[in-house]
Amino acid sequence: MGKNSNQTKYSEQRKKRLFTTENALCASVFLFFFAVYTITLCPTVFWWDSGELIANIAVLGIPHRPSFPIYVLLGKLFSFLPFWSFALKVNFLSGLFASFSLAIFCKIFLKSANLFFPEMAKKRGLVLASGFFFLLVFGFTYSFWIQAVRAEVYSLNVLFFSLLLFSSILYLKDGKLKYIYLFFFLLGLGLGNHHLSLLSSTPALFFLLLCSSAHNESVIRHSSFVINLKRSLLCTLLFLFGLSIYLYLPIRSLSQPTLAWGEVKSISSSANSIFALDTIKNLNLEFLSDITTTMSQILLLISDQLTLLCFTISLLGLFLLFRHNRKLLTFLLLLIGGNCAVVIFMTTEFISTNPDLHGYLIFSIFALAFSYGIGVFFILNNIRHSSWFDFAHHKSAIRHLFLIVFGAISLIPMFKHYPEANLSNNRIAHNYGLSVISDLDSNSVVFADNVNLNFILRELRYAEGLRKDVTVLDRGLLSFNWYVTQKRNEQKVLFSGIPGSLIGEPLFEALLKRCQDSEKPTYIEFTERDSNLVNHLIPRGYVFKISKTRIGQLSERVLLSQKRWEHDGPFDPQDEVFQRDWDTKRVFALSFYRLGLFYEWKGMTSFALEKFAQVRKIDPGNKELILKIEHLETIKRLSESSEAGSFPSPGKPLR
Repeated sequence: MGKNSNQTKYSEQRKKRLFTTENALCASVFLFFFAVYTITLCPTVFWWDSGELIANIAVLGIPHRPSFPIYVLLGKLFSFLPFWSFALKVNFLSGLFASFSLAIFCKIFLKSANLFFPEMAKKRGLVLASGFFFLLVFGFTYSFWIQAVRAEVYSLNVLFFSLLLFSSILYLKDGKLKYIYLFFFLLGLGLGNHHLSLLSSTPALFFLLLCSSAHNESVIRHSSFVINLKRSLLCTLLFLFGLSIYLYLPIRSLSQPTLAWGEVKSISSSANSIFALDTIKNLNLEFLSDITTTMSQILLLISDQLTLLCFTISLLGLFLLFRHNRKLLTFLLLLIGGNCAVVIFMTTEFISTNPDLHGYLIFSIFALAFSYGIGVFFILNNIRHSSWFDFAHHKSAIRHLFLIVFGAISLIPMFKHYPEANLSNNRIAHNYGLSVISDLDSNSVVFADNVNLNFILRELRYAEGLRKDVTVLDRGLLSFNWYVTQKRNEQKVLFSGIPGSLIGEPLFEALLKRCQDSEKPTYIEFTERDSNLVNHLIPRGYVFKISKTRIGQLSERVLLSQKRWEHDGPFDPQDEVFQRDWDTKRVFALSFYRLGLFYEWKGMTSFALEKFAQVRKIDPGNKELILKIEHLETIKRLSESSEAGSFPSPGKPLR
């Protein structure tokens, strides 16, 4: 009887713990953001790594380093859902990771209030409101939002960070070593995703683990994470067990997957690929010379993400932490410092509109959004106890009014970033790939020369099963032995008779000749290196078909077909989706610049000027382009005034 009574009491206690206001808020946060991210989800492949990741999930391949094995395996598991297209399922997974992260961050904020501000945490209403406002600001920054609506690894990275931080907070709260063991396992497993980015958070996380507060000081004193042989060994084993996810690389490479980046057939070669050991050996420290400029750019980007008013409140939050809890302040500053150091180390060119750069900076933005929540809490608490309202007849109404005001302020990032982060109608990358591959001749060979095209074609061919008859070779990767070896094994007929020592441009030229000799339809992505091929190229949309015979003037049929592609193709500069997508505008500018370059070298000045003028609308400050346009306009005027009307022979473009 007593046993049953105890079980009933324990069951009731568990139900009470489960159905708390805190858990209700966390669940509401998850459902709210899950709905937002699902509504704004990209329906197809997006630019950059999105196509490569989707394709590698489809074939269980090995993406570019660090290869993201945990992401690939989770994506493959999720891809077995019986509904939606393959790309949409992988995009949806990012939204799921992001929503879970925000729900965990909600729990973290509430527990941090109990841990670091035990007296103030008694004001549950203010803590709940401040926590929710922090999540609104963070969840609606473009930096975080764009990772939740496309196939990318950053939302999973944030999920691992949230779990690591949560286990640290639980350890500080209860002092139980199981949370330390969980931390090390999650750290190893999380490094199986974007390791360098996650590593940037470890100084802050380890500092937090060594902290104590007035609330838990006695608990920590008696069960502190004291280094001893047994605990160190167990933590190391759990860390290595999580890190063993990287064994996927050599094991999977033994079966020669369709897609595999780098040489990863052994553990040593996998380690070299994962940690970029060859790059570290040849590391150039020139990036340190621009560290001040980069830091100012980072600061401007972060303030733009939070919006000026929210950023100001977050700085106030940091100041208030300096006064009230310097341990938590140190944690946030270490998080920002470690994150910014990695961004400076990884970034060769700071492009503020690059979604991947935003992915690198998420932890810094999290830290400042968290301090925004702290700032809001202190402001609301001071307003609540202010003597200004002692004689007010509607004190409760005034307090609620301030809650509404801060709620509105917290929604400013949503209104600012919604147009760019909403990808629900963005099919441009997908249509771009289709426009390239759909009308190619059967069994043709395509030489791609930018990662956007290459990765999108991978998604179309391996995830959607389109045009599997087409062979796509990455011209840039022909300089790497591992890639050439793979392609030689896959395309034995195409590479037959070509010396094994050839790589790079000599190999590209040998492959072109091989294709022409075997009368295989061949297309290239035209580049600045192809002036010698101009009179053998026929434009076919974005790519060019190579003709064995010399081509003089382009036929009317070819020009009309090209005009039709430009009009009906994937790019519509007047479209709102086009205007909001910086990656689309970059690809458009590259595409039309190269078309203009072809026409310039072909001697078709009017056509070249038309293309360059369209590029100038996207990049009006490009001085080299402006000089080129002025030069061609001068040539055009001289040509029109000349009696013969002849045009100089094609030459290389101005530099």
